[in-house]
Amino acid sequence: MGEVPEVKMIPISEFRQKCLSLLPAVSEGGGEIIVTRRGKPLAVVSPIPQSRSDSIYGLYGDGEIVYPEPASPVYSDDEWDEVVDAWDANIE
Repeated sequence: MGEVPEVKMIPISEFRQKCLSLLPAVSEGGGEIIVTRRGKPLAVVSPIPQSRSDSIYGLYGDGEIVYPEPASPVYSDDEWDEVVDAWDANIE
């Protein structure tokens, strides 16, 4: 039998701090991360299957995606909290 991939649960605050190091680990290791908020699952981060990884960029025309500042956050901490609160309100 094949090896079962690891599933790790982490709070959203930890994911926000460590996401740049967690994403390559998921991609290379094949495990999944379940991001939680107040103990409730919010999202699952999982690797793209190898058979699709070569063609995924074809979805964007010429295959080139440019991020001016890829390491900068998209939202400020306050904006992120508003997004998450809105998400929680839609789930409940």
